[in-house]
Amino acid sequence: MIDPNMKTLGLREMHPMQVKCLMDFVGTAIELAAGTGNEKTLRDVEASADELIQLLGGKGVRVEVEED
Repeated sequence: MIDPNMKTLGLREMHPMQVKCLMDFVGTAIELAAGTGNEKTLRDVEASADELIQLLGGKGVRVEVEED
């Protein structure tokens, strides 16, 4: 569990290049998970990405799957 008094760096305090790199990484992870065709894998990656972004002060991540 994360100590609520722990000093952390949030998205607003990060350099724009750090934020871009983080978002690129999250996007790549989601794309790779989607490419597996396994819904559970995609949802697991979505949940991890959502938690990570929220821990850094963001609104989170949501993946919508479009049917062809």
